[in-house]
Amino acid sequence: MPTFRTKSPTLAALLCTLLAACGGGSTPEPAAQQPTLVPTATSGGLFGPHQPKARPEAFAAGQNCPPFTNFGSPSRDIDFLCRTAFAIGHDADARAPLWVIERLSLNGSFGGVERTDNFRADPDLAPGRRAELSDYVGSGYDRGHMAPAGDLTFSNQAMSESFYLSNIAPQDPTLNRGAWAKLEDSVRSWLAERPELYVITGPMYGPARPVIGKSPVRVPYAFFKVVYDPNRREVAAFVYTNAAPAASDLIDHRVPIEQLEATTGLHFINLRQ
Repeated sequence: MPTFRTKSPTLAALLCTLLAACGGGSTPEPAAQQPTLVPTATSGGLFGPHQPKARPEAFAAGQNCPPFTNFGSPSRDIDFLCRTAFAIGHDADARAPLWVIERLSLNGSFGGVERTDNFRADPDLAPGRRAELSDYVGSGYDRGHMAPAGDLTFSNQAMSESFYLSNIAPQDPTLNRGAWAKLEDSVRSWLAERPELYVITGPMYGPARPVIGKSPVRVPYAFFKVVYDPNRREVAAFVYTNAAPAASDLIDHRVPIEQLEATTGLHFINLRQ
């Protein structure tokens, strides 16, 4: 099956397109209402203040996987998977995750476990609701981790689980091995001064529905990553188009979290009432 490619539009154009396509709000907030970003020593101004909202509906029954869901589950209508080092909200229609939540810590996120590359279908998902290895063969896309293997070198079990295809989405090779890898490395480096971070990662889908494989697996138009520091109550959110990015600097991919929530329909950082 032929693969799908997009040109890399500006981030503003991407968000406007997705807002219209996903029905997640009419227009982006005007610039004057966007949160002011506060520079920090490690982020270079990427983080801004964020007060979590009380959204009790985000804590759906059966979606409890502490500590990863300490700030809620971003959506309900999913196949919920609780793993050793992350929680997954899996979309059976896309045969890919809608979101994956990690809790990273300076003491718990580094170790000597080597990458395994043991990609395989998730045994906890029924055939027909999951991706298969054959879907990616000859597709032109990488099997892109949402919870990256580089975060999970502290545990053989966590490393192994990261290669279930429930944690994977079709990702442009140039993005996966370049700017996206740089973002993942940056998040880990922030643990030097932010010793606890909650990270939510997932795909974004546009109006077209390109797919790969026989399952089939839906191809994202873009990817997001939200990084929340619960101690400082600061957040940084990023969006990358699923193509070779025109810019590699993280600040060029930063977006207001409110705009990202409106675009995706997800609720990222929530408090119990």
